[in-house]
Amino acid sequence: MRKADSLRRWLTAYIPDMKTHPDRMQIYVEGGTIASRQSRTLSYVYQYTLKVLICDFAGDTDTLMVPVLAWIAKEQPQLLRRQDSAPFTFEAELLDSETSDIEISIDLTENRVVTARPNGSGYDIERPEEPSFVDAFEGVNASFSGIFAGHETLVPDPGV
Repeated sequence: MRKADSLRRWLTAYIPDMKTHPDRMQIYVEGGTIASRQSRTLSYVYQYTLKVLICDFAGDTDTLMVPVLAWIAKEQPQLLRRQDSAPFTFEAELLDSETSDIEISIDLTENRVVTARPNGSGYDIERPEEPSFVDAFEGVNASFSGIFAGHETLVPDPGV
C-alpha cells in the first residue's frame, strides 16, 4: 500500500523530531478490506485505516496535525470534504507535562485498475492518482503548503 510509505516520508520531511528519531514513529494498517464487483476487469479498491503512532512526542501538536492535513489534501483530498468535517481521528496518552504518545487514524482508499493483457499473458495493474477537486470558491487558491503560525513555518512549500 503506497500511502503508508508516502505518509512516513512526508512526516519525516516535515517534523524535525522524526528525522532525528525515526524509531519514534510506527505506521501500520488496521481493518483492511478489498472492494470489488464482478465486471469486465478485476479492478479493486483497498479500504483500510492507516494508524500512525508517534511516541514520546515533545512538540506542539499543531506541528504534527498541520502536516497530516497537508498530506491528506495531497493524497486523499475527499476526506477534507466529509460532511462531518472530520478527516481523521486521534488519541493521545499524556506521559508527563512535556511528552505524549499520539495515535492518528486515517480511513484511506487506494484504487487499482486491472486490465488483462490482450495476449493472455497476465494482467497490468495501474494505480490512478487521487481526483483533483476544483476550488470551492471561485478565484480562491488555498492549499496546505507554505503554512505559517506567527513567525514559525508549520508546513514549508512541499517538495516531497
